Amino acid sequence: MGKILAKLGEALGTGWGWFIAAMTAVLTFIEPEKVSFLVVGGAVLGDLVWGITAAVKTNKFILSKALRETIKKVGIYSFALVGALAIEKITHTEGSFIAVRTIAVFAAVCEFWSMSASMLIVKPDMPFLKLLRGQLKGEIQSKVGKDINVDDILK
Repeated sequence: MGKILAKLGEALGTGWGWFIAAMTAVLTFIEPEKVSFLVVGGAVLGDLVWGITAAVKTNKFILSKALRETIKKVGIYSFALVGALAIEKITHTEGSFIAVRTIAVFAAVCEFWSMSASMLIVKPDMPFLKLLRGQLKGEIQSKVGKDINVDDILK
């Protein structure tokens, strides 16, 4: 037992040891709802990719802004999901964490909405997105700027 504690002390004596221990604790905490976290993370990553693609098509350089916004989104969504998970773990230890899943659904839908606007900028003749064209005009306007006519992009 003494050897195990000595080795543990050695591992936690370095920055990497503390980092690995902290990451292990976080991953163990979110493991029951890992799918929710993965879906939201994938949606944020997809929005980043489509946002950059739309910026390239409209000849805008927004990579640094896109990365800042992505980091903010990851922080906000993570805080909301982890907070809801912590509250739900207090109320019940087993079963479905409905609040976490509800927050994950709303976050993923918001990201899908943003992705849809970027997709419509990249490929304006896509039939599925044409259905949403009227509703996405405001979102597209926020992405391309007030000085550009959205109808010209959607032709």
